[in-house]
Amino acid sequence: MSSDPLPWLYLGKHPELCQNTTFVDVDYPTLMHNKLGIVDKTEELKVLLPKLTKTNADSGLLASSDPYVAVGCDLYNVEVLGHILQDHLRIGDSSVAVLLVSEVSTAYMERGAAQRVLEWAATLSDVRFCLLEQHLPDGVAHPFAETMLAHFEKLKTPLTAVGTMPEMKRRFSDAGWPDAGIDIRSLWELWSDPTFLTAEQRRSLDKVEAFDEWEEFALFASHYFLLLAERKADQDWSNRPYRASLAGSTSRLSLSSSPGIADSPIPDVPQEQPLQCPELPGKHVSRRFAALVPATSEISEGEAVGLLGGYGAQERLTDCDTFSRTEDLLPIQGPPMRTGIMCHTVTRLGATSNCIMTGGRTSPDKATAECWIRSDGMWRRAQSLPEGRYRHCAVPLKLPTAPRPGHTVLLFGGKTSEGHVLDEWLLWMGESGWRTINVAGDAPPARFGAAMITDSREGVSGVLIGGMTSAGRVLNDFWHWHLEADMTLHCRNVTARASAVLRSNATILGRFGAQLVRTNRGILMIGGICGGRILTSQDEILNMKTLRTHPVHGKRPLFIGASITDVDGGIIVLGGGANCFSFGTYWNKPSILTDDPEASLRCGWHLLTTQRPESGMAQSWDVPDRSFQTQQQYQQSNGHMSQGPSDLRLPEPTRIPRRSLSQGVDFEPVVNEGKPVVFSDGDIGPCTTMWSNSYLKEAIGFDRKVVVHSTQNETMDFKNKNFNYVTQDLGAFLDNCAGGAKLYLRSLSRNAPSDQPTNLADDYPEIAADFELPGELIYVVENLHSSPLRISGPVTMWLHYDVMANVLCQVRGRKRLLLYPPSDVSHLGFDAGASSSSLDVFNVAPAMRKHLVNTHPYEAILEPGDILFIPPMWVHTAAPTEGMSVAVNIFFRNLQQNTYAAGRDVYGNRDLGAYERGRKDIERIVKSFDNLPADVSGFYLERLANELLEKARAVAQTSQLHTMYAELS
Repeated sequence: MSSDPLPWLYLGKHPELCQNTTFVDVDYPTLMHNKLGIVDKTEELKVLLPKLTKTNADSGLLASSDPYVAVGCDLYNVEVLGHILQDHLRIGDSSVAVLLVSEVSTAYMERGAAQRVLEWAATLSDVRFCLLEQHLPDGVAHPFAETMLAHFEKLKTPLTAVGTMPEMKRRFSDAGWPDAGIDIRSLWELWSDPTFLTAEQRRSLDKVEAFDEWEEFALFASHYFLLLAERKADQDWSNRPYRASLAGSTSRLSLSSSPGIADSPIPDVPQEQPLQCPELPGKHVSRRFAALVPATSEISEGEAVGLLGGYGAQERLTDCDTFSRTEDLLPIQGPPMRTGIMCHTVTRLGATSNCIMTGGRTSPDKATAECWIRSDGMWRRAQSLPEGRYRHCAVPLKLPTAPRPGHTVLLFGGKTSEGHVLDEWLLWMGESGWRTINVAGDAPPARFGAAMITDSREGVSGVLIGGMTSAGRVLNDFWHWHLEADMTLHCRNVTARASAVLRSNATILGRFGAQLVRTNRGILMIGGICGGRILTSQDEILNMKTLRTHPVHGKRPLFIGASITDVDGGIIVLGGGANCFSFGTYWNKPSILTDDPEASLRCGWHLLTTQRPESGMAQSWDVPDRSFQTQQQYQQSNGHMSQGPSDLRLPEPTRIPRRSLSQGVDFEPVVNEGKPVVFSDGDIGPCTTMWSNSYLKEAIGFDRKVVVHSTQNETMDFKNKNFNYVTQDLGAFLDNCAGGAKLYLRSLSRNAPSDQPTNLADDYPEIAADFELPGELIYVVENLHSSPLRISGPVTMWLHYDVMANVLCQVRGRKRLLLYPPSDVSHLGFDAGASSSSLDVFNVAPAMRKHLVNTHPYEAILEPGDILFIPPMWVHTAAPTEGMSVAVNIFFRNLQQNTYAAGRDVYGNRDLGAYERGRKDIERIVKSFDNLPADVSGFYLERLANELLEKARAVAQTSQLHTMYAELS
């Protein structure tokens, strides 16, 4: 109820929303007098409160005007507050709707007093309670919670009523609020929810200031919740669906469909052996987001490790800590960098002490492309990356080259100075620098902050897990990759298999900022953040071999920005910590992760020294490095040669044939043949000459509201949502398009946009008579589904397919279309169940060229009056070649009615019923293997997948469509 700026924001910026509304500001009497004094001295505030009258009382009702009431009252006396509001505003009357807004108020109160506030609020007839407060998702021992609570204790304002979200929900329920009327979610869950914040809204964070404090933001947002409770005297809440909170669940909590059960323990969640993390004795240097450096010589292997760079107590660091278990070792030094960096990588080359440092950043908008190699103990500049990046992945590879193996580094992803998130794979080629690697099959989407490791210490395959998109969402996926002899990378998405094992705990798989560490227990994924909720002491460490968690007992470090490696006797955790916003900074002390509580005393590991780099130790970058065999040697030794991505020649599009309607066309056989055709001399009515912007504004109305796609990009991407839906006046939209704005209108049903397909005659009757289909296309009208109007500025449509056949009638402007036959779908980046792809076929990125080599593109340039027939399942995209484009798109059914999925299909692209049922069958098949070991279930599922693929190929080979594709190609 302490809503400080709320009245001024709404009265000043949105007065139209404040009709019949009174803002009530409640605070301690002294503070309310101070606020009123500020209002008196601030003309901009005074004008918002006409006829503000003060009472001259010391407490109680202090001032009032039509839109604002000031009350000085201690919430411990909630009965007094109730009497004041009833006397002045009749707040308890059934005709008065009340919204109570409380931002970290009741958390300071004793729990009993805070509960009385909730109970009093529940007595009102028509009330909503919006509460923002702290909570403890992992108890008081979590490092962030510990720092937060200590901060308020230090201020002598302890959070006496803070607890968990399930507890808070129960408190509201106990106070008389209906269970189904209480919705509570953490701020991190709300951030991760696309229905609460759009991708573009999340991206806008970078427009204010380049941002990279994601782990700290997630910790903060995970410790705050937003609760909205509703109660109305005559409201029946029994049928309201309950939405369980993801953030309220942990590995010991259930996502239940029933309220009140969401925090019940699950006794049968399998876990690995618990671990402890005792601190190492001795001094330490505070740093986070540093990089581990191997010992300077092979003799010191296992006896020392360095920690280079990172962010220190006040600045980014250039120095290097040497941690050792003995005293007589040479200190480890870093390269002579010009400035301190963080979020970089250091990768060891084989079993030697040689290593290579790549990338990193100073500030989030200043990534570096510099690379340094240490060879025989000396650092020298190596060839720079094609583009600066940070939070990328880097792993060592051992290529079976002759006459001796080649040790190199594979890089993936990262974020650039401009904020672009990369999907690029790079391989270090020694003296030749960095080479982009092509991806065959599915390609992991762009990401930064992912975790990657090789399957074995020396090999050419590994896994990639998690990371974050450009829109600030944590990816929950799991990929296996393998570098082939022809230097292509084969990637396979194995998320479903891992999720089937983790089941309801699958959210802990995809992480941002996690560490993958090879240990004698298997590969462990440690720390980082996941989407929607906090990682707890129960599930912060995941064994990738068993997909079971290692709970951590006792005091533990904050596994954020830490550097972790396996040593004799355990796993040492060096550096790390987080800025807990205004609460202070939490710094880890060096510790050892082990099942032996005495390990820290016996292992002998300690900080030996901290060494600044010496500028004289660097050599010129052009000193030849012989630790790596060339790409050509690798390919020749395996009997293969390959082309780089820029050498790959993409197939030339085939021009779609044009046919004349004037000579008569039987359209139904054209549809059955399943080939795209352009009809170039059909009469589609006077629209081609009449539909100017001025005519459309006058005929339809300048003020007609339309919902359009708005983007800053040349190409819209439905999958990654790089656009916003905005509502504009039609006239303004047309003017903006003419001015070059990247806008796109695909008309919707005026009366039921979510339920009914659009029809030009119903939704734009003012101009419908200007458009007509040639009589030869009567088959389209007889089987009509919808007829959307499409108007766009200079923006390209995303790659997609439609399940229904359609004809695209170009009215104004010229448009270029690329189409691909259904047999090409596996090359075009479609996720399972998706009808849209992020692949930009007009501007193919080098890493994507490999995908398109085996496709069979078709091309059409549409002029005003042209009609393009697009068969079902033909993948296509369109780009205007000049200015604006106006078209009418008519969808129609050409398959038997019972083949289409039952239910609503607004856009004509809902997949066929057989496909939807088939996907459910796949889920059931996968689930039937749940109780088997992962390797056994994987063995049989892959055999079933191969069998299904063989049958699909057999069907395709006997089909008329397949024969047609072969002839055309």
